[in-house]
Amino acid sequence: GMFATMCALVIMSGFPGMQTASSAPDSATEKLVYDAANRLLGILRNGAHRHEIADTLDKYVAIGAMALFVLGKHRRKLKSDQQQTYIELFNRMILNVLTRIGSKVRGNEFVVTGSRGTIVAGYVQHDQDRRTELEFRTRKGRITDILVEGIWMGFLLRQNFDQLIGQGDNIDAVFAFLKSDKGPL
Repeated sequence: GMFATMCALVIMSGFPGMQTASSAPDSATEKLVYDAANRLLGILRNGAHRHEIADTLDKYVAIGAMALFVLGKHRRKLKSDQQQTYIELFNRMILNVLTRIGSKVRGNEFVVTGSRGTIVAGYVQHDQDRRTELEFRTRKGRITDILVEGIWMGFLLRQNFDQLIGQGDNIDAVFAFLKSDKGPL
């Protein structure tokens, strides 16, 4: 589906780009993104071990905030006892995608090119001078979203979940989808 395709794009594809000097992170926010992206790239290149991916997400990514953002206006439909289950299922979906596409990783390094406020820009360097441009949104020392080739992943998932919930206003459709292990649309 679209989300998995975008994730695969991040990690395996590269686009011709001009060479620029590698820039070291010069702020706490840039360092957070630099460390997270390069740690994840290393794990994925070395066999995509699920527990290592899980530890990295836990340390660097605001999965709960991301999961609730993706629900958008529908989050109010979550009963109090459903929220933690939903976040756990969302986390599992992200883990599944990263584990599945990990074997295709060719990115060598994430290079920070700059930041503005809470957004850090950079690229993943690939073989043959190819690269993929990325931006990361952060909040309170955690990554909350990623922009791949002009599309925010959180927004893309929100559109997909909107379609799942649909006219029937059925939040259970999201749970059914997440439990099915089909992976994002």
